[in-house]
Formats: sequence, C-alpha cells, structure tokens
Amino acid sequence: MKTIKLQHFFLLLFFGITISCSESILDTEIPSSITSGNFPTSEGDLRAMLTGLYDGLRDEYNRTTYGEDRGDSFNVGLIGTVSDAWAQNLNGGNGPNWRVNYNLINNINIIINTSEDIEFSSSSKKFQIVSEAYFMRAFTYFQLIKIWGDVPLLLSPVDQNTPLVGRTAKEVVMEQIINDLDLAIDLFPNDGFNGSKYMASKPAAYALLADVSLWNAKVLNGGDENFTTAITAVNSITGVQLLPDFGSIFDSKQNNEVIFAFFFDFNEQDGMYASTVTSRDVNVDRALNPDVPTSSSFNARHNYRPSDNIINLFGDSNDQRANRSFIPILTQDGGDADTDPDVLSISQNKFKGTFYNNDTYYDNDVIVYRWAEMLLFRAEANAALGNISQAVDDLNKIKERAGIPLYNGPLEQTAVELEILDERGRELFLELKRYWDLVRFHNGGTINIYNEVPNLSGVNIPLIWPVNNNIISENPLIEQTDGYE
Repeated sequence: MKTIKLQHFFLLLFFGITISCSESILDTEIPSSITSGNFPTSEGDLRAMLTGLYDGLRDEYNRTTYGEDRGDSFNVGLIGTVSDAWAQNLNGGNGPNWRVNYNLINNINIIINTSEDIEFSSSSKKFQIVSEAYFMRAFTYFQLIKIWGDVPLLLSPVDQNTPLVGRTAKEVVMEQIINDLDLAIDLFPNDGFNGSKYMASKPAAYALLADVSLWNAKVLNGGDENFTTAITAVNSITGVQLLPDFGSIFDSKQNNEVIFAFFFDFNEQDGMYASTVTSRDVNVDRALNPDVPTSSSFNARHNYRPSDNIINLFGDSNDQRANRSFIPILTQDGGDADTDPDVLSISQNKFKGTFYNNDTYYDNDVIVYRWAEMLLFRAEANAALGNISQAVDDLNKIKERAGIPLYNGPLEQTAVELEILDERGRELFLELKRYWDLVRFHNGGTINIYNEVPNLSGVNIPLIWPVNNNIISENPLIEQTDGYE
C-alpha cells in the first residue's frame, strides 16, 4: 500500500486553548503539544483531551446541514442564504470535508490506545475515560456513515508513516460502531449519568445503540434482530422521564428528560444552530411581534423559516408543541393598516436563547437524545416487527403529553409507521432529526423521500453526500461517492 505523509491531513486538534463543555469541568487547560510523538502520560492528560473532544464534537454537530437541510423542515427565510444541501445542489466541489471528523477520531484513538500504559487513580476512573472514548468513536463514525456511507476506518493513531487507506464498506464500519458501543456499555462504571448529561454515559450509549440499530436494520438491511436490539436498548435506559410541560425541555438544562446534550452558555459559547431560523430585530416590527425571538446583532440570521410541510403536521389546535415550535412574524403595510397584520414569515420558537445586555444569545443546549425520542424509537422498532399494539402504546405517550387525541387510525403496519414519522416531525422539529428520519423511513419502505422533500422532486441525486474533491486529490485511494462522479 502506498505510503505518504499525513501530517497535513490530520490537523492538530488541541492548540493550548481553554475549552470547556459543562459547568463541572470549566477552565480545563488542553495540553498544547499532544501529537503522535508526544502522547498523553497521565490521567489528567486524558481527561483534558476528552474535554477538548466534547468541544470538537459539539462544533461538528451544531449545524442544520446534515440533520435538517436536505429534508422538508425549511423554506427560504427573510434573509434566504440557503445551503447547497437544502438546494440539493451537491457535488465534489462543494461537498463537505471530513478532515475535522478524522482529527477527532485520531485523538479518540490516542486515548483508547494509550490508556493501558497510563497509571490511573482508580479502575473506575480508567473505565469511565475509556468508555467515554469508545462512545465518542462510535458517535463520530455513525455520523460519518450517515453522511457519506462508505468511509475510511481508522482504529489507531496515525503518524507520518501511516499507510494511506481508502473507503471501508459502511456495513463493516457499522460492525465497529456496535462493537465500540458494546465495549462502552460494559465498561461504564455506573448505570447513571456520572453527574453530567454533557458527558457520555451508559444511558447515552444505550440511546445511541437504539439509533444505530434502527439505521442498521432499515438503511443497511441488517436484519430484524436490530429492531429487537433497539427495543432492548431503550428498555435499558434509566433515570429519565417525560416532563409534563413540553416547553420546559428546552428552558431547563440537564432536565429529567434529557439523556445526552452538548453544552452551551452565552458566557462561554453561543451560536447554537437555531439562530439560523431566527430573525434579527432589523427585519421584525417589535411592536407587532413582542414574543418573537430576535437578536439586535448578527447573533441571528433568518436563513430559513419552518416549512409548510412541517407546520401542517400540527393539525390539532390543542397541540401544545405548535406554539413552542414556531411563531409567525407579523407585518402591517399601508394597504392593511386598519386590518389584521399579515404574516411576513415564520420564526422558530423552540430555542429562545438568553437575553443579556439588550441582545439575545442563542445558547440553548443541543439536545442529542431525550426520552421522548426513545419512546418513538421503541414504537418504530415494534411497528417494524409487527408489534402494533406496543408501538401505539408508546406513540400515545407522546400524544398524551402534547395534549392531542390518541391514535385511532388503522392498526396496520404502514399506517402506524406513517403516524410515528409524523409524530417525530411534531415532537422533534429542529432537533437535527428530520432528514435522518426521512432517509430511514424511505429505506424501510414506508415513504418515498423523493416525493416528500420538495427539492428532491424530479432530482436524481444520492441521499448521501459527495466527498470533497480536496480529500480525493490528497488521497488517490478515495473514490467519489456513486452518483457524484
């Protein structure tokens, strides 16, 4: 196999800066010279690396590009700077670059591969750090195969002598993801959250396993046993519950419904992705729109508005999620001066941010997994197995909290699966789930995504992304994704 120098490919993640991801681990100094020739030598080094990795994962996850843009969640907003993903205008020239993802993986591999040579203060501290690293690697590779399908599989740290590798079959990468999650679940020293939902935990690993298993079953044709694994994983999650009030999920950090989240706080890090579905004050008449979340600075930019497809899912006027998910932006021009205001556009209303010093900072936590989604995962898995009554039971738990009627439609698989997909659209709007849901239900045979997403209608484009041409030019073993040549 051809060997090249890879230091230009794997950029050093840690630059000697102070990074933090929760109140309990603020002001953690990241080592400034962790490279393949200068590995961590202490428990503190490994914990500092993990802290930096949470920050890196947050930066990669904190975007609508993958989980929302290619779905049916958005129409053009007041500003209208839409992504190539939203326009389904993807090619090797504008395709995303996976360099940062592999930089994260390389540092995760350093933690896993050096942990055996480091003395820990206790075995539980060692198991906690290593299990978090396995979770992170599984999480990152899962994002990679959802985005690109086949991707390089690297399980050891790289240096300038590491051979070049091509793309590994997504099914093989999925096997590694499941293996890493099994190891993480076995190694976590306790069954709870270890004091923070901003860190990987056994419940978070079970949540990821449920997600992974549904993808494996439907998208990778991994077999019905994966549906059973998803159900078992959800059943294994402890310490969480549905909150009585839907809105409080997003106003109270680390609440009892949350399983795993990425930390935001305006004093340290804002710019949470919902700011791209939120307007600036200059575009909004504040007298007409006192309750619309806005920002007086460039903290917000209304690139998108919630789509009619999504809004129409909220057909019941009693659904408490509707007003908390989106809110009209009203306007009143000369012709309508003495009548009811017109609707200028729609804003998200789920993530309100923090108002400070006459401005709004979008610093809501990015909730990766919460208990409501787990109930819908379990419903989806049971429906796929033909366990319709169990599926409807979980579906109705979500409907009951939302204040809408229980499901009374046909008790047959396709009808129930369609309702589960719609319920996910209502419950999880703007939580970076919609595109992946559409892909999963498309591959499961419930819908045809090309009929569901307006910008996919009549378009012959793969549901995964192209590899950026720069990656291919650096590594001739990487082939372009089929359909983008």
